[in-house]
Amino acid sequence: MSLRNKSTDWQVGNHEAYMPVYYKGAIAGFFKREFSESITKHLNEDELLKKALTTACTDLIRQSGGDIHQVKTLINEYLKMCDRPKYGTLAVAALLQERQQELDLGDREFTKFCDTFKLSPVELNNIYAGEHIDDSLIAPISRILGLPKDELIKVRDGCE
Repeated sequence: MSLRNKSTDWQVGNHEAYMPVYYKGAIAGFFKREFSESITKHLNEDELLKKALTTACTDLIRQSGGDIHQVKTLINEYLKMCDRPKYGTLAVAALLQERQQELDLGDREFTKFCDTFKLSPVELNNIYAGEHIDDSLIAPISRILGLPKDELIKVRDGCE
């Protein structure tokens, strides 16, 4: 048996074309041609948003007479507020909002949808307000979200 007929783990992809992507004049990586433009556009927009947030926080601190060295702390606070919660009632509320978007339903329609699964409008509003989710609501919420009950309980209770 010839060793040359056997495929090797490492191979050269001569048929693939990759473009270099630069960050401040240095090569940061290589991407396929069809993805490189959209990736660099997204990264540049991200940089622009970071600069805008820094400028806004700096202006806010200057106007309030605060310490200009607190800009990074303020930025981190704003980023933390915008971060999607991973556990607790607000995480379940975020999952419900995502489900509403998936179904492309307005607020009234989604409330009626949830009501058909035995999650009343009052209970839904209580979840959005951050109130504790009772065990009796786990089954209807899991059906609405299409998640197993035990996974929903882990999200609600904060278990990994």
